[in-house]
Amino acid sequence: MDQDDRHNPAANGAQDWPGVNWNGVDWIGRGKVQAADMNGSLHVRVDALTSQTRRFKSLVGSFFRTEFKRVRPKYGPYEVVIEIERTENSPVHDVDNVAKAILDALTGVVFHDDSQVQRLHVEKVLGERARVKVRARPLAA
Repeated sequence: MDQDDRHNPAANGAQDWPGVNWNGVDWIGRGKVQAADMNGSLHVRVDALTSQTRRFKSLVGSFFRTEFKRVRPKYGPYEVVIEIERTENSPVHDVDNVAKAILDALTGVVFHDDSQVQRLHVEKVLGERARVKVRARPLAA
């Protein structure tokens, strides 16, 4: 595999994965949490980076109770893509801890239980600010 194929899902044997175009998202929300519902996928952006479940649950739960009430938890299998954006000076967080905190925060909001997640992709990237971006979408049963 050459260097250009590392980010090519087909070259890595993945299907439709992940290739989220975050630039085309029309975010709704005024605070640290914004969301968008696009083509059956829920996109969430949290302008905070922590591996503390309590902090994410508080931010995400409050947002969905007050500003983005249209989302209700559903049953069935899900795919979740998480992009952990950090700066050169950001504290280093383990991707598995951040992913677990995010999945716990989305439980009861997007899906009823995080065991519904059948496909999970987590990636840490350098960016302009410390934040987490998430796409959760139902999979065909």
